[in-house]
Formats: sequence, structure tokens, C-alpha cells
Amino acid sequence: MPNRQQDFAETASEETLQGKRFITILVALILISAISVGTYAGYSLSHEDRAAMVLAFFSILVVPVLAYVLYRTVIAPYYRRLEDANLSLHIKQEELHDMKDDLFIKFLGIYDVNYAANSPRLFPDRMKDVADITARVMEADVCLIYRYEKKKEELVLTATNGYRQEAIGMVRIPVGQGIEGWVARKVEPAILKDFTKDSRFRDAPGLALSSYSSVYCLPLYVYSSGALMGVIELLYSRAKNFSDEEVNFFTSLAGILSNTMQNELLQTELRKMNMELEQWVTEKTEELRASEERYRTLVENANEAILVLSEAGDIVFANEHSARLTGNAKFDLLHKSLLDIVVDRELGKTMLAETVQGGQSLKNAELLRVEGAPVPVEVSCVGLTLIGKKFIQAVIRDMSAYARLEQKLADKEREIADLKSKK
Repeated sequence: MPNRQQDFAETASEETLQGKRFITILVALILISAISVGTYAGYSLSHEDRAAMVLAFFSILVVPVLAYVLYRTVIAPYYRRLEDANLSLHIKQEELHDMKDDLFIKFLGIYDVNYAANSPRLFPDRMKDVADITARVMEADVCLIYRYEKKKEELVLTATNGYRQEAIGMVRIPVGQGIEGWVARKVEPAILKDFTKDSRFRDAPGLALSSYSSVYCLPLYVYSSGALMGVIELLYSRAKNFSDEEVNFFTSLAGILSNTMQNELLQTELRKMNMELEQWVTEKTEELRASEERYRTLVENANEAILVLSEAGDIVFANEHSARLTGNAKFDLLHKSLLDIVVDRELGKTMLAETVQGGQSLKNAELLRVEGAPVPVEVSCVGLTLIGKKFIQAVIRDMSAYARLEQKLADKEREIADLKSKK
């Protein structure tokens, strides 16, 4: 636009300069002629030449006539043309100023639309603000925004500039039907001065579109991802011609709105996924808690001492029977190692190594007690994975009763042997 104004001004200035040069040359010629005639007349008077004096007299009369004729035929029309050119230039300048003001309004409209579309308000309220701003800037009677539902292949009315608010969410247009559906299917704009006579027109129930004349319908399409977001539509009760500035503004607005709707869709899906994930985590946590309670109940009520060890042998869990068997408090056991509660530490190291390498180990050992003699036990160790970490579960069985029974059997066998020897 500034280049057009500059070119027009330069052309007008050049024409004016050429006209001034031409007038200056004519005036100079007239003055030279007048001076020449006056000089000739003075020369004639000084020499008293009657014929020359008569010729000079007639020349003096001819110069003003020629000057008048020149003024009427050249100078006056030139100045009229100059005034017309100045008036035309002023009109053009006013038109350009109007274009500047219109572009500035469109620029502010783009800013307002971008701010409204990305404000922290709820999505329906943001779409309502966008429809209001678009209708105001484009001087439209109605602005309708449709959202595309991929599963049902439909356009759903999402927002208007206050027109038929009760139809929001109720009006559904299948893709491919009506002007809106055609725009969505073809991903092409539709500009019609009398759209009701177009073969594609279908009046949506609840909107009364047939009472309007012109329409400008644009697809809301994200070209970077190839995703159709919906359609935006402007309705006019009069026949409307759209300027290049209006087309550029509406196209830019559609791009902003398309990205906003895509972001809202992605955020909605993300929120849904987060809710599903939270629900899944809650369910799994409850299941884990219930499983842990069942495991704890079984372990605490077991008749064997059960320990959970690190791969180095440190005790990280001990049940009640472990405390009773060793004579230690459960808290004290959590600060000990398997090697601290068995008599033969080397045997304990062997069991840990076998379990880490082979996954299990079974040995007979003697368990240290806080008070009293060591207790013969059977220690069974197996590998265990909890929360992604490797542990060792040790089940310790008290073998004292078996040892006493074996001792009694051995004593009986000796008594029997002694009796047989005496006979």
C-alpha cells in the first residue's frame, strides 16, 4: 500500500513539473516577443520611419491578443487540469488513509482473536469471544463456528456471536452435506453472494439460514498435521463483496482458530489419559495394598521365621516368629545381617552367594540367640524381586524338636544295643 501511494505521488509530481516547464517556456517567449516589439518601436521612433512605426504599432496590438489567446487555450486549461489532478491526488490519499485505518483495524482484530482464543477461560467462552470479534471486524450479521467430530463425521455447532444460542451443540451437519459440509469435505472456501440459490445449500434446522443473502465459509484446517478441526462461517443479510484485506484477515483468523482448536483437542485427550492413568494407578495401588496385607498376614502368622534380605545379607524385613526365635526385637533385627545371626558366618556367605548365582540355597545351620544355646535350624533361601529390585527371602525352620527326637532315637538304639550285648 505505501508503494502504491508513493508511485502515484511521483507520477503526479512529474506531470506537474513538465507542465510548469512548458508554461514557463511560453511565458518567456511572450516576454521576449513583447521586449522585441518594444525595442523595434523605439527604434522606429528614433529614426522617424513611418512604415516601421505602423508595423510596430500593429505588433504592439498583436502581442496582448496573442497572450490572451495563449492564456485561454493553454494556461487556463493547464491550471484546471492541475486542480483536477490535485483533487484526484487528495481523493487517492484519502482512500489510502482509509485503507490504512481498515488494515489497522484488521490487525487489532487479529490480536484480539489470538488473545481471546488462547485466554485461560473455558473453551466455549473463548469460542464465543472469537465469534463476537470476527463478526465485528468483518461487519457480519452472524458468525458460526462448527467443530468437527471425526467419529461421527459431523460438524457440530460450537459457538455463535449471540445468534440462536439455543442451537449450540444441537445443530449437526454431516460432512459433505450443505455448504458447510462441502467446505469441510473439500477443504476449500466458499464465497457466495446469494447462497440460498446455490445447489449445495441446505438450511440447518434451528438456524434459519435462508433469511440471509451472502456467505463466506472457511475450513478450519491445520496444514502442518493435515487435521480438519471444523468450519467458520459468516452470514450477511445484504450482498457482500470481500476486499483483499478482508480475505487475508479471515484466512489468518482461521489459521489461528485451527491451531487453538487442535491444542484444545490434544489437551482434552491428555486430560482424559491422565484421568485414566490416575484411575489405573489408584486401582493398582489398592490391589498392591491388599496383596501386601495378605502377604503380611500370612508371613506374620507363619510358624517359620521369615526374613527378607538384600543381596549383601542385610535384613530389611523380619516377621514376629523371627524375633521370637532369635530373642531379638524386630527393630533390632532390621539393623543386623544374616551373618550376625548364624554361628558359622562362612556358611552364611556361601548361602548368599549360591542364592545370588543360582536363585536358591538350602542348608542346615545353627542360629544364635540373645540368651541361651544356639538353635539348630534349616535355612531355605530363594531369590525375590520387589519393585524392580532384587532381594533374598530366607525361611528359617526350628529343627530343635527334630534334633531332640533324633537324640532320643539314638539313645534308644544304644540301650537296645547294650541289652543285646548282655545276653
